[in-house]
Amino acid sequence: MSNWIKNKKIWWIAAGAFAVIALLIGSLTGNANASESAAAETAQVVSLTLTETVDSTGSLEAEPFANLNWKTSGTVAVVNVKPGDFVKAGDILLTLDPTSTSSSIVSAQADVITAQQNLDDLLNSGTDLAQAAIELKDAKEDYEDAEYYLTYLQTNKRIPQTKYLARLVRQGNGWKYEYDTETFRGPAPDDWIIEAENDLALKKAKYEDAQREYDRLLAGDKSQDVIAAQAKVDAAQATVNTMSIIAPFDGQVLSVDQIAGEVVGTGDLSVNIANLENLYVDAQVDESDIAKVQVGNQVTAESDALPGVMFTGEVVSINPVGEVVSGLVKYAVRVNIDKPEGDTFLPLGSTMNLVIQIGGETATLAVPITAIQNDSQGEFVWVVRGDESVRVDVVGGEIIGEMVAVTGDLTEGDVVTTARESSFEAPNPFGGNQ
Repeated sequence: MSNWIKNKKIWWIAAGAFAVIALLIGSLTGNANASESAAAETAQVVSLTLTETVDSTGSLEAEPFANLNWKTSGTVAVVNVKPGDFVKAGDILLTLDPTSTSSSIVSAQADVITAQQNLDDLLNSGTDLAQAAIELKDAKEDYEDAEYYLTYLQTNKRIPQTKYLARLVRQGNGWKYEYDTETFRGPAPDDWIIEAENDLALKKAKYEDAQREYDRLLAGDKSQDVIAAQAKVDAAQATVNTMSIIAPFDGQVLSVDQIAGEVVGTGDLSVNIANLENLYVDAQVDESDIAKVQVGNQVTAESDALPGVMFTGEVVSINPVGEVVSGLVKYAVRVNIDKPEGDTFLPLGSTMNLVIQIGGETATLAVPITAIQNDSQGEFVWVVRGDESVRVDVVGGEIIGEMVAVTGDLTEGDVVTTARESSFEAPNPFGGNQ
């Protein structure tokens, strides 16, 4: 074959030769043409900087995330949200028509009013406990105001102030003082801050005294009555809440499954909600790689649902106890994912392909994938040296775009021939630089 690669002249066998010889020569001629075609296109061996990595996959998740289901059946009366809306913990998202629910829920609405009134009467019956509750509330507000004022003085660099200037001027046969005022904005004087700190300490002491007095009275003879009354309010309210979907935390509505007038049953999914500011992926790393992975390693990731959109993140925890998955020992690694800027769609549950950076940068030679050929002797490239193409054996490694890292008797700048197709196969598509 080397004689053909060196482009020696090929002569066709005259017509009428044996068919076997014709077929053989035809095959050799085809190989020579392919070599000439390949030699017509060339590329240079380049040097690339690589970072040692470990690859893994997992699902994109958000924390917290919740599927909110109906606790009772009925007809949807009000839908207060739509997908994409931001809500606060305690917001009512959907509500059923009370007349479409069970009679126990309707009676619970009246029970809430009665139980709350009984609790209010107990706490506001003119007893020492009621007075202590009022004093505790006032003391807490005074303390919070003092705390806010001190923070304001310590952090604001443009506090309004007035400076008084005195000068001595002649008046008749004598002298007198004249005063001017100057207003300006700037950091608070030290004496203001000291006074505010002393006031805060005083307000804190009064607040703590009021809290202790309230706790002492609450633990007295009336304590059990107050606890029982509060329990009745909580129980009645819990029953009433079953006819509403209520946000359990601050977050964003991902989906709403009902519209007004729709009939729902107990357990039906209503709303998906998540805090998309806190994204993560739980990945599994093979036992051969887990010792290389450390908390703090930087991560790049791409979602199968969003080709071309790159995410960044960081390893935040590693479970030191492995588990057997499909016959292999794997270790759970959690990666916090940075939320992309803008309104990028975040497909929760989609597969995330993670690249964990575990080592420093190293230089390697690389050639186009189409430069690598393969035969019974292994992988090789054709290197153009003068008027000849010389075979150089190589070992292919990691694929970087349309290039592949190689080791062999090559130097940066060598010219190699390329073909339309290559028989190169990556040795380990999920193993990083191994």
